[in-house]
Amino acid sequence: MLTVIVLWLIAVAWLVANGIYAEKPSLQYGRRRTLVAWMFVGGCAGAAAGLAAPALSLPGAILGAVAAGLVVRSLVPVREPDAASPSTIT
Repeated sequence: MLTVIVLWLIAVAWLVANGIYAEKPSLQYGRRRTLVAWMFVGGCAGAAAGLAAPALSLPGAILGAVAAGLVVRSLVPVREPDAASPSTIT
């Protein structure tokens, strides 16, 4: 039951990130949306792998989400702010 709650929390975080990206389509919010989506996939895969033993489903979901987040975080490109951008502080 706790595994389902963890996966639902990740899904809700994706819905929030998707809503923010829909309002402000920037690379930063798109990166966050991608990261949370892959964390959900990793959590589902970890929970499925944890079904081999009854007590390992929740730790598998958590470890899968963290591992997927770390891997995708290094793969998704980061754009540096422009020097001429008005949002930079001089």
